[in-house]
Amino acid sequence: MRLYYTGGSPDNLRKARKHAPSHTHGFGWTPQKMTPHDGPYFVDNGAYTDSFDADAYYETLDRALTEMPTSPDFFVLPDVYGDAEATIEKHLDWLYNCKLPVGSGEVMRYWVLQPGLPIEEQFDAIRGCQGVFVGGPKRWKRAYGDRIVELANDYDDDPTLSNGLRTHVGNPGGEDGLVWAYRTGFDSCDTTSIFQNGYWHYLEQLEEVTDETQSPGGPDSAQVSLSEVVST
Repeated sequence: MRLYYTGGSPDNLRKARKHAPSHTHGFGWTPQKMTPHDGPYFVDNGAYTDSFDADAYYETLDRALTEMPTSPDFFVLPDVYGDAEATIEKHLDWLYNCKLPVGSGEVMRYWVLQPGLPIEEQFDAIRGCQGVFVGGPKRWKRAYGDRIVELANDYDDDPTLSNGLRTHVGNPGGEDGLVWAYRTGFDSCDTTSIFQNGYWHYLEQLEEVTDETQSPGGPDSAQVSLSEVVST
C-alpha cells in the first residue's frame, strides 16, 4: 500500500520507511501547502469545508507540473464538501468546462466518493478518471470500504483502464485505520496523525499484518506503475 503524509518532511518520510518498509511512502500536498521535496506525492483539492478556492487549486496543479521535481501520482478533482450529488456536478463541470493546467491530462485524476447517494450510483457517474478518492466520516468509510474496492476493481466502463479504478481512502482514522485500509484492499491512503503526534506504532502495526505476496502495493498492484522516487 502507498501511504501519503500531508505536510510531511523528508526526515519524517525516512522514519516512516523504517517502521513500515514493506510499503511505499510519499507526501500529500494541498493548495495550502506544497514543498518541492523529492518523493511520490498527490495533490488534494483542499475542499475540507464549504469554502473552495478554484484559483489556488489551479495554481497548485500548475506548480506541481512546472516546479516540482516530479509530477504528482494523481490529483483529486474539486468536490463539494458533504454533498455527493453536487460533487458529481462539480466534477463534470471541471472535466468538461473548466480550464486545467497544461500537462494535467498526463496525470491520473481521482473522483471523490462520499455520503449522500448510493455507491453504485456514484460509480455510474464516473467519467474521465483513473481512480476514486473516498472521503466522508470514518463510520461511512468503514461501512462501504469493501464495496467500494470491489466496484473499483470490477470497473469496466472505460476501455482504457485494464485493471479497473485505483482506490485511495482519505484519513482512515484511528489506531487501526492503516491496517483496515490495507486489509480492505485500498491501493493508497493519507494521514496526518502519525507525523503530528508521533504515532509510529500505527506503522509498526501495519507492518506486522503485511503479507507482501498479497499486498495491494505488491508486484501485481496497479501501484507499481506509479513513481517510486525515494529520498535519501
